[in-house]
Amino acid sequence: MGKRDCKRLLRMKEGDENMTKHWKAIILRRFEELDTKNEILTIFDEKDKIIDFSNCIEQHQKQKFEDEAYIRTYLVLKLIKELGYRCEVIELEKKYSIGRPSRKEARLDILVKTKKGHPFMLLECKTPDSFIKEKDDAIENQLFAIAKQEIKGNIKPKYLVLYTIEIENGEILDRAIVIDFEQFPTYEDWKEAGEPSLDEIPADYGIAKKYTYANIEKPDPISGLKPLRKDYTLTDFEKLRVDLHNKLWAGGEADYNDIFYHLIKIMLVKIYDELFTPRGEIYSFQIFYKDDKPETPAELAKRLEDKYKIALKDLLNYDEEKIKEIPLIERDKFTYEKLFYAVEKLQEISLTENVHSKEEDVLGLFFESILQNEFKQSKGQYFTHKNIVRFLIYALELDKLAIYKLNQTYPHFPYIIDPAAGSGTFLIEAMKIITKEVLKNKDKLKLTRALEEKIKDLEDPNRKHHWAEDYIYGIEPNTRLGLAAKLNMILHGDGNMNIFIEDGLMPFKINGKAFYTRKWKGKDVGLLAESEETNIYPKPINGRFDVVMSNPPFSIKIEAMRSYRHIRDTFVFYDKKNSENLFVERWFQLLAPKGRLGVVLPESVFDTKENLYIRNFLYKYFKIKAIISLPKEAFEPYTSTKVSLLIAERKTDEEVKAWEDKWREYANEYNKLRNSKLIKFFIENDKILDSFRKLLDNHNIEIDYSKVLVHDLLDDNLKNEIEAKIPQKNKNKFKDLVEEIESFKNKYKLDELDTEENKEILKRFLKQFYPQEQEFKSFKELLEYVYDDVLEIATLDYPQIEGQNDYCNSWWVFGEVSKHFNYPIFYAEVENIGYKRTKRGEQDKDIPVKDENENIIAFKNDLFKVKAEKVKRTYWVNKGSKVVQEEKEEIIKTDIIIDTENPETVLDYLRKADIWSENPNFNLRCKKK
Repeated sequence: MGKRDCKRLLRMKEGDENMTKHWKAIILRRFEELDTKNEILTIFDEKDKIIDFSNCIEQHQKQKFEDEAYIRTYLVLKLIKELGYRCEVIELEKKYSIGRPSRKEARLDILVKTKKGHPFMLLECKTPDSFIKEKDDAIENQLFAIAKQEIKGNIKPKYLVLYTIEIENGEILDRAIVIDFEQFPTYEDWKEAGEPSLDEIPADYGIAKKYTYANIEKPDPISGLKPLRKDYTLTDFEKLRVDLHNKLWAGGEADYNDIFYHLIKIMLVKIYDELFTPRGEIYSFQIFYKDDKPETPAELAKRLEDKYKIALKDLLNYDEEKIKEIPLIERDKFTYEKLFYAVEKLQEISLTENVHSKEEDVLGLFFESILQNEFKQSKGQYFTHKNIVRFLIYALELDKLAIYKLNQTYPHFPYIIDPAAGSGTFLIEAMKIITKEVLKNKDKLKLTRALEEKIKDLEDPNRKHHWAEDYIYGIEPNTRLGLAAKLNMILHGDGNMNIFIEDGLMPFKINGKAFYTRKWKGKDVGLLAESEETNIYPKPINGRFDVVMSNPPFSIKIEAMRSYRHIRDTFVFYDKKNSENLFVERWFQLLAPKGRLGVVLPESVFDTKENLYIRNFLYKYFKIKAIISLPKEAFEPYTSTKVSLLIAERKTDEEVKAWEDKWREYANEYNKLRNSKLIKFFIENDKILDSFRKLLDNHNIEIDYSKVLVHDLLDDNLKNEIEAKIPQKNKNKFKDLVEEIESFKNKYKLDELDTEENKEILKRFLKQFYPQEQEFKSFKELLEYVYDDVLEIATLDYPQIEGQNDYCNSWWVFGEVSKHFNYPIFYAEVENIGYKRTKRGEQDKDIPVKDENENIIAFKNDLFKVKAEKVKRTYWVNKGSKVVQEEKEEIIKTDIIIDTENPETVLDYLRKADIWSENPNFNLRCKKK
């Protein structure tokens, strides 16, 4: 199910033809080695297409000369010359009548009989390229169907064998599925048991065995040990995924994601075993045999549990207590029998190396297929769509940033982190895109000796993402998703060492010890192990990362997080208990000066009054580069929260200090205005007005809301009415209020306030809200008109930090400060994001782009355009009780297209604007839809 373009398909077809010629040539040489005197194989004429064997072998028909005949002929010679069977016990192309109710003819490639003439082993041969494709049909409709015909009372075949060969380093290797027919007398029994099979064809009527796999480069003929297979194709892996799905998820007795989690844990053990088994030693992740019998599922589970605990400690840095909380197998959710099946399916395959990695990232794509098909997203756990992820990566210009960093005196890749990593989508996509873009733009690199070493790794298919081990970091508190992220990184070739399954809001140090760290030679290492104090921010920061990309959890309960007990010492706005805004602080803490930020945030952050404090924080510590408003269906059906993408750059310390200096300057001016007699008049007036209205309301006296000035509040009639209605116990309070009103009127005489100086104060305080064009009959009328605006601007709302007094109005001060730091911000509203997810699945909303011949050459949405290429893709699908292979010709989406000359999409315009340069270009003309 990989993305294979037409050129690659052509190369693959040519490669298949060459490979066929290659294995035929090797097999012909082997014929001569096995049967030097032509005692068994009397004729094998490729020119006239004739095959014949010695008369000691019973041939039921003339041998057909086809590709499969090479395999069949080799196996006959191997059975006789290597495995010790006499030629007299072998029959070829025996004819059978199978099927009900209609009967059809079937022929068996090879029948091996016992010395008494009873059926012992039935063998069917396939070419290497058809072995997997035709496996199920051959086993069910040939081997099992024919085996039934060979049952005569208590006499029946012992083994059924599907056979082909593999070529490795010029040598022929067996590839066989050996089924114990006595143990599994029907195809249904075998499928129900999870398709258990043996690997080695028995010699001289012996016992068929499983291979024993070891950390070796090639098979050892003396010990019989085998290396892991590193040649699985995407088609093979997709078949494996379907097989695992059909067995592990069958029955519905457990939660869907519980099964997914157990498979992830099993794969963790497998990967750890591959990474840490010493050279030459036997792998633990396999089924062992004793006295020709396999260990039981329970024995296997106990043995792998021990290996799993070591993996948790070494790969995940878990302590003993945490390890106890997450066993390998939870029996109420996953059976030992399913573990046994999974191990049997995975044991022969390498999950850390693959020979096809040069063409495509087969291991990574295998895991992505598992994530996509086997993990059920929900309201609490859902992934950021790749359209959004890829857009952000190119909006952040990580392709250019990587080239820039690699051209420095000390070449390095960008340091990237996602502190709410989920399954690692942002990190995986960033890793893949950076690798691809650096290789594509090698001509832009200044190839020093130090850089050449890094490029060598990129050009090695099995090490091309190895750079990420030192440069990409992720933190995820959910154990399941965090483990998935680690495996995701490993299978994409990174090494996963900097994926921490932890709360992303924990302090960088606790009691003087680094919190996010891994051990190397007894020392805490890694970029997250570092922290420092700064004079521009009151809490410790890390300040080491070039890029933060993230989609943080929105509105989660902070009290339930591990970080809650440390939150006061870690964040300035700890009292707000708003998860997404705490992550805003964390992003600042992580980024180095000039570091880039690309994140998903709810739109409430950008426009609601309660989020004013975090907007001020963003403007103080970041340069906002772009805001992209997404439609509400971006994360449906899991949440309908309207979100935007924020793209920003962390300011340098000098830039933050310049902002602070200007802020302080205008905060002083604001307070001088606010402390003027005129503005105090409004503030004190409002306090008395509020007390007066409460009094009237408490005693059901009608309130005239048109009167806002204390001078107009109380006439003699109203005064008498109030005195008549209020009880005796409240009369003293009223008397005090009357005295306060009179005192206020004496203090603030309206005619004395009516000065040009006060009008200028009012103009400066109100700024654009001052009624410039309107004429007023009196100064009093002006005061009444601006009353509400003055009070709103007189409200102190900054800095909103617990324990500190608010000392200014952020709207007023920000308006003045921003004049000194004025810069354009790219803004776009997006409607079509290329997809719509529903509970029934995902709908593709991309619009096809066609050439003059009506061929689809690209797809586009509002975010970006991608290339379209026609390919053939192989799928494994369930049809009845079978899994069959289907090949379809499809048009797939490949690389993102960026066109700054003729921009159409948001990404085109964003890259044309050159937002990361010192002089961005906002002279943009957008096309009308």
